[in-house]
Amino acid sequence: MLTTMPTTETSTEKSTLLFGGSFDPVHRGHEYILEKALEKTDYERIIVMPAHLSNFKQDSRPACAADRLNMLHLAFDGLDTGGRELVISTYEIDRGGVSYSYDTVMAMYGLYAIRGRLGFLMGDDLVSGLERWYRWNDLRNIVDFVVFTRDASHISAPPGARLNLIQVTPFHASSSEVRAGALDELVPSVKNYVIEHGLYDTGENRKGE
Repeated sequence: MLTTMPTTETSTEKSTLLFGGSFDPVHRGHEYILEKALEKTDYERIIVMPAHLSNFKQDSRPACAADRLNMLHLAFDGLDTGGRELVISTYEIDRGGVSYSYDTVMAMYGLYAIRGRLGFLMGDDLVSGLERWYRWNDLRNIVDFVVFTRDASHISAPPGARLNLIQVTPFHASSSEVRAGALDELVPSVKNYVIEHGLYDTGENRKGE
């Protein structure tokens, strides 16, 4: 089941995992991560959160929010969640400005009935920099970091952080490669959307054509 805004269903208390990113565009790697989250965790609700502007990519100019949201729905609407709730949230896009994880997490606690701590899905490449995140000392006390990793032996948790390390086989796909023309990293419906709408200098808007 996929929803976009808080509903009667979202008011039911559930264990909840937050999966954020620019999704510019959403690609097969994102789909793989979501499938593995459903396979390897027991969270009853997963919130997919496209950023308006990532704190880590403040110099970037992502595709417009409407296009990124449309592509997320094309990629995930038919996904088999096994009856668990899947939400594509517009919170950060609607809020505007730079997206800070602490602010978003606090907002999710206000918008959704969450059992226990909110899970925060991330890759192992981000763990070493967690202590530099905005309001880190507060953030570490209100989330469990769900870390996808190929090798858990090299990861050490920052003081006070709760890490749930989940071993997965790496899957290579990159939004930057897609924007450079590697459209085979997209699921067919998203690939067609990108071409039809001339995103990332593709289709009728490709430079030099």
